Amino acid sequence: MAISFEAFLWSLTQQESGGNYKAVGVWVGGDRAYGRYQVMGANVGPWTAQYYGRRLTPQEYLNNPAAQDAVVRGVLGGYVKKYGYRGAASAWYSGQASLHMSTRPQPGGPSIKGYVDSVMNRATTYKGGGGSSSTITPTITAGTGTPTVTPKLDRNELAEQYGLSAALINSSKELSRLFEQAVSGSWSPQLFAARLKNSNWWKTQPDSLRKYITTKFTDPATWRQQNEAAAAKINRLAVEVGLGSQLAGAKQSKLLQQAVYNALAMGWTDQRIKDWLGSQVGLHGDIMWGEAGEAYDKLHGTAYANGMRYSSTWYRDQARAVVSGRSTLSTIEDQIRRQAAAQYGAYREQIMAGQNVMDLASPYLKTVATLLELPETDVDLFNKHVAKAMKGGTTVPLWQFESDVRSDPLWKKTNNARESMFSVAHQVLNNFGVTY
Repeated sequence: MAISFEAFLWSLTQQESGGNYKAVGVWVGGDRAYGRYQVMGANVGPWTAQYYGRRLTPQEYLNNPAAQDAVVRGVLGGYVKKYGYRGAASAWYSGQASLHMSTRPQPGGPSIKGYVDSVMNRATTYKGGGGSSSTITPTITAGTGTPTVTPKLDRNELAEQYGLSAALINSSKELSRLFEQAVSGSWSPQLFAARLKNSNWWKTQPDSLRKYITTKFTDPATWRQQNEAAAAKINRLAVEVGLGSQLAGAKQSKLLQQAVYNALAMGWTDQRIKDWLGSQVGLHGDIMWGEAGEAYDKLHGTAYANGMRYSSTWYRDQARAVVSGRSTLSTIEDQIRRQAAAQYGAYREQIMAGQNVMDLASPYLKTVATLLELPETDVDLFNKHVAKAMKGGTTVPLWQFESDVRSDPLWKKTNNARESMFSVAHQVLNNFGVTY
């Protein structure tokens, strides 16, 4: 008698736990089984990471029926597709599909053949119902009796497995269409990742965003560690700019989440994050989100990239003007560029043509970081050497700029300076015939 995957899954469930998601097995060889399908504790972490999109502890797994169903869909469904029903039952029970006829007893349970026979016999009595909360519909390949299992996941389950958010999905028509195809086809995370990487959306995104998304749904444990490390660093930066000892509380927690996303997904440097956090000081009771927040951040980014600073009140008022329709982002950004062009007169035409002052100053920024042995993230348009060169009214030759930077007392304390002075002294001694 032919059986369905639902019947097979129900029967295995009855064999393992009687259908109890809270079931906990006895200790065997230093481990125990958990949940409705009696997954061994050692397998919970890697299997939930792969099939649920988030690595769980055994206790978290025990309290999460959706995670248990996701694991059985992924692991047992794969076994059925590869080995058929008897092989899948044997693999689930013993770890080896080929032992389904073995009469060898198992610790604390029946023999492998006894277990497999029991599952298969009970499956023929299946009347419907009692399966997992998400269905798995098999298609029987003619002449083989081997089912191909297609998991039917809902939108939220798939989005979580793929590492996406609703906001990100809806931000692009192409990405939204791709996701709808994944939902209707119940794509695996691996298939979705392959299709995503071939999309125009993927190819036009910053490398930092691609890495952020890839890590989120292929290695969630590492992704969480990166987020935690970034949050700790940003909290330290927040203290430096006067936002308090911790970005805590509902509103400031959102601020922290946005800052972490900007750092990891958008590739913001520490210096830019500090400047952005600094612009939030004084807005504790009026942090802006939604369209106003997007306008706020966009204007702040344009201003920072062009060496302009404004008060938090100015940003807030301009963002409100954009949202209310009294002004537009392009109008205000043109205003920022005109003011930057007035300050950086030697580069007026490039700035008004759309180039950012930060890009124009790139050789100077790199020179300061190299000569003074500073992280590049700590050098921006507000550095005194860069500001002097860029605002001088004429283009300063790089050799002259390097000479000016070396006159900074900080340079004498660098390894660059010590090596340079040692080299000069060595040459002088050589000129006098002294060698060492």
